[in-house]
Amino acid sequence: MKTVIKLLSALAAVAGVVYIIATYGEQITAWAKKVLSNLPKCPCCKDDAAEEAPAEAPAAEEAPAEEPAAMEVPVEAPVAAPVEEPVVAPHEPVAEDADFAE
Repeated sequence: MKTVIKLLSALAAVAGVVYIIATYGEQITAWAKKVLSNLPKCPCCKDDAAEEAPAEAPAAEEAPAEEPAAMEVPVEAPVAAPVEEPVVAPHEPVAEDADFAE
């Protein structure tokens, strides 16, 4: 009886966790990102981050006035692979449709 109660308790706990994640998942993710971004970083990581981050993002280039027309590529129909008969050893019994008729 104790085992059944423990099993039901475990299932209820799992169901509760799934419900909480489904309901508040986005809020939990946003909170975790905010907390992780505020954590102090070690000195060696700060140097790597400074080298990787660009000082200023480049300005977006203007789109050309006229874009070239997209080329249409002909698509061939897929070729079906040939159906191979199953290999049956001579000593193995083979069921036939008549075996299943009543």
